[in-house]
Amino acid sequence: MHPSTPARSPKATLATYLLLLINCLAPMAAIVIAPSLPQMQAHFADVPNVEFLVPVALTIPGLLVALLSPVVGILADRFGRKPMLIWAIVVYGILGILPMFLDSLYTIIASRIALGCAEAVIVTISTTLIGDYYSGAQRRKYLALQTTFASASAILFFMIGGALGEFGWRVPYIVYAVPLLMAVFSQLLLWEPKASDMARAQEEEACSGAQVFRPGLLLGICLITFVGAVVFMVLQIQLAYLLAGVGEHSPRTAGSIASACSVMIVLGTLAVHLLTRLGLRVPHCLALAFGLIATSFLLIPGVPDSGGMLWVALINGLGCGLLLPTLAIWNMRELPWLRRGLGTGMWYGSYCLGMFLSPILVVAITKTSGDLATTVGWLGGCLIPIAVAAFFASLCRRRPRKPCDVRIVANSLEDA
Repeated sequence: MHPSTPARSPKATLATYLLLLINCLAPMAAIVIAPSLPQMQAHFADVPNVEFLVPVALTIPGLLVALLSPVVGILADRFGRKPMLIWAIVVYGILGILPMFLDSLYTIIASRIALGCAEAVIVTISTTLIGDYYSGAQRRKYLALQTTFASASAILFFMIGGALGEFGWRVPYIVYAVPLLMAVFSQLLLWEPKASDMARAQEEEACSGAQVFRPGLLLGICLITFVGAVVFMVLQIQLAYLLAGVGEHSPRTAGSIASACSVMIVLGTLAVHLLTRLGLRVPHCLALAFGLIATSFLLIPGVPDSGGMLWVALINGLGCGLLLPTLAIWNMRELPWLRRGLGTGMWYGSYCLGMFLSPILVVAITKTSGDLATTVGWLGGCLIPIAVAAFFASLCRRRPRKPCDVRIVANSLEDA
């Protein structure tokens, strides 16, 4: 725990879990309204290109997060975290509720664009604050739990959105009132890290390997994160089409297999903390994650039926669950405090951009491969070199720790 974090107390614990819940607003932006999209499309049937515009209303916030997160990170490093986060949550809640009262599809899309701007602030700063508040094993734990919360909340939001959608396509937007309550608790529970404390924490972290901002490494992590986000979304989006390719056209079957995959994603995120506690490092986890995803993709061209697709989905879900928290932990570990907002923003931007472009890339490659299952198999082959590289990196010994500076030791003794 960092010097800027109050001694473990009920307030500190509540603040941490509040941040984990705040990060769940990202999946809520899309998932809670997804079940009602057909009703929404029917309501605006007279609008030209409605079949294109309604899905855009769902996905456009994610694109804004991809584009704006790095900028948000820079602003958070310069002007502070807490005020930006609280105002963003308030704006997010207000904009989220607006479609309940808007009668123009174009106005709804405009409100969703503005919502994406607020979402970029929320996901970037909530993650940055976890990095500010904690270090070492505690930071790894909560970054992994962040993905666990987001993955589990996605299942819950889909159920809530479906239930509320029974009363009309506008009703699910009422869920956006919840962030307004979160803003109140954020004002009460969260705190702004002090520059002096964070500088001190930075020096102490240097004892276990000095953190120097390395732009090249950050770009490399962002590139791998982009690839990871692309492959993470492949089965999430293409599962129903892949099932149709093996003669299974039942939406219920597709939903059941997708739910099983989501459960494995949650289990995978929980496994990350356990694996790190057992001594496995980032390269080990990346090799395992990319290896599992590659295996699932390579199996798909030979899957004969829905039963085989279920096993593929389980393997894929476990790999995806391992992947994202590992990448988040790796990125946060390499960021000095003065660049933590920037680095977190770039990481989130890469992640969201990969998710947004995933279906576009799959469609483009399928025009060459001629078949979706073949495309997925090709993607699996492309992941093999990444898994192998991570495996060989895991064989290298960890860099020796640098000795603490005498001044840091003296400060520690004074505090004792």
